[in-house]
Amino acid sequence: MKRLLILTLLLLTACSSTNSPASFFDRTPEPFSLNLDSTPGEIQRAMLESAVHWTTLQMSGSITHFLPDGSTQSFHEQIWLDPLESRYRIQLTGVTNSADNNLKLSDGETITNINYPADTIEQVSYPDFARVGQYIPPVQDGVAYPNPIWGQIGTPLSEMAFSANFAQADGTFAPLAMESVAGRSALVVSWTYIENAQPSWKAWLDTQTGVILKMQEFGKEGSDAVQSERIVESITYDAAFDETVFALPADLPQAIQPTRVASNPVITESAPMSVEEAGELYFFLQPRGQGQSIELVRVSGICISDAANCPPLEKIPAPFPFIFTLNALSWSPDGTFAAFSYSDTPNGTPTKLWLFEAGAKTWKPLAEFAYIDPPFWSPDGAWIAFRTQDGLGGEGVYVVHPDGSGLKNVSASLPPEGRPYIMDGWFGGDIIMRSALLGGSGSVFLVRVADGTARPMFDVELTKSQFIASPNAGYLAYDEFDEATRIHSLKVMEPSGSNATTVSQFTGGSLYPIVWSPNSDLLAFNYYAEAANGMPIAQVYVVSRMGENRSLLYEGSTVGRLIFSPNGRYLLIEETTSASGGHLYWVDLATLDLNILQAPGLSTEFDWYAPSWRP
Repeated sequence: MKRLLILTLLLLTACSSTNSPASFFDRTPEPFSLNLDSTPGEIQRAMLESAVHWTTLQMSGSITHFLPDGSTQSFHEQIWLDPLESRYRIQLTGVTNSADNNLKLSDGETITNINYPADTIEQVSYPDFARVGQYIPPVQDGVAYPNPIWGQIGTPLSEMAFSANFAQADGTFAPLAMESVAGRSALVVSWTYIENAQPSWKAWLDTQTGVILKMQEFGKEGSDAVQSERIVESITYDAAFDETVFALPADLPQAIQPTRVASNPVITESAPMSVEEAGELYFFLQPRGQGQSIELVRVSGICISDAANCPPLEKIPAPFPFIFTLNALSWSPDGTFAAFSYSDTPNGTPTKLWLFEAGAKTWKPLAEFAYIDPPFWSPDGAWIAFRTQDGLGGEGVYVVHPDGSGLKNVSASLPPEGRPYIMDGWFGGDIIMRSALLGGSGSVFLVRVADGTARPMFDVELTKSQFIASPNAGYLAYDEFDEATRIHSLKVMEPSGSNATTVSQFTGGSLYPIVWSPNSDLLAFNYYAEAANGMPIAQVYVVSRMGENRSLLYEGSTVGRLIFSPNGRYLLIEETTSASGGHLYWVDLATLDLNILQAPGLSTEFDWYAPSWRP
């Protein structure tokens, strides 16, 4: 067998069972038998309470996606579920694509995900919040509680065993017919969302257990065109499983525990986040298969410091599909609004600047240009600055108030010989601009919002680099590269350009991104080292602004974004191409413990990317 690359993550999980979702009910639902006379309420109740009508489940079946071009994509899935012991085994085989062969295992203590084509294994500790046994979700208007066990699995056929996932949204169930699937009697039902005229899906429910035996999906808006179909071909309830079913295959190497790098805790005194200061994490879920859409989601920041009280992942609706390149939401200083540049037209242009109000979950367009780069908020929240491009070589920088007033171009006075310019963000009440032309040095400008006046930021020319202003506007961080020695020097200087201090140095590679902590005392950055095999190694460090206590926190493949928590104790790391895909990890800077982000309903079957932390 091929050698497998093994990634093991040590996770901290809460040990309390008092807050387990299983405590939401204290009764044993009565037996039922679905038929054509079953009412919508009886159908919904049967699905909500399905999990208590079986103890173990073994089934196999297929999933087919019907693509717009008339082609299909199919998978085969075999499933062993033992929810009372938090154990499962899922085997996925690509019927039309052999690259989709995967094995998912849980022995109740460790989750192992094996990707055979990529020769990788990912192992994480089984989270305590997912030890829910025969889970019945609480019924709450406007809120869905996906089964926490399925949240660790995330595959389409296995979700049919947890039919309560499909019974919590506002809509109407209608019995249609009685049929037989996999040797079981099934009631065919349709479900229509309350705001739609046509059904979103049709399901064949096991009349004795409420498990879904077959499902056809028609899309969120409802229609009569089948977009995907899941079919159970064989199913067995309440069988006794041998321990070897959930054991790691004998021909795989044993997991290797990573060694702790010689680093010291970055902070020594800091309390865990309270609910008030935890904020929320927003990011995008990217499906890996066909037939699903990219979705914007949010997770409470409390999931990082208090996993036992972590609420379920929530999906955020948007007035446009996410089909183009995505950037993170840019939050106002008080966290009320986010600015987001995106096109709502099929061809990707023009682009609109959107204002998202988090509390109301509403989107409002503020401006429209051919193309708009990611926006930046002023420190006082009064302005949103953004760079535009016309697609013909022209560009400009505009500002607008969050209520849509005051839109104006503030970049007209920049020297024309330096065009095009790049916007690096705000410094106090001014915008930092620098030329994007090739060359090693040049002036960096501060553009005044009031009248668009541009003035050099420093008295002398400096090597052109991105300058990152600290939150208190007292310092600038930048990467100075010496082409002769190939040395990268991460430096911190005062706004005048004086008293530059080298806080870290590396030979070769590259430094990006560089971010400040909320209190302006620390810098986090990623260094791409040059490995012997030619592949980059992403190394995330934190260091004080005086260059003290540099600590290596994380090693991975490709790091996208780094974000400090609002209280500065935690660092969120966006790994975009890990062995298991793109995911989010966090480090406790007081202990250097590394964890993958976890929340009920958040599955590693999706890529997670473009995170932002709403304060």
